[in-house]
Amino acid sequence: MEDMMKQMVKGVKSKYSFEETIKKMKEKVEGLGWKVIGEYDFKDKLGIGFAVLEVCNKDFAAKAVGKPENRWISAMMPCRFSVIEMPDGIYVFGMNMGGLFSQMVSGELGELLKEVAKIDEEIMSAVL
Repeated sequence: MEDMMKQMVKGVKSKYSFEETIKKMKEKVEGLGWKVIGEYDFKDKLGIGFAVLEVCNKDFAAKAVGKPENRWISAMMPCRFSVIEMPDGIYVFGMNMGGLFSQMVSGELGELLKEVAKIDEEIMSAVL
């Protein structure tokens, strides 16, 4: 089970500080025509750098939930990225939509998830 979970979550080590990582990701999101629609900073509550960014694109969202049979995907929306301080640096984690998850979804929705996976990778590449 743990191996499957690791296939569904992707992580990269940032070359930036915690704050700079968040800034770079937000800039990339906006540069791709997406929006940061939620930002949660848990640093004060947990004592470690930990934040969550929720990002969305209205066109992708409309396509994803446009058909009633696909509306279950709303549980996975918006796209989320966690930025977290680890002993060896700052990491960004997000769903690996292009991995195991997109292979389980067929048709137009599966293709859309593959497109979202490319965007997710671009967003995460902002900190490499």
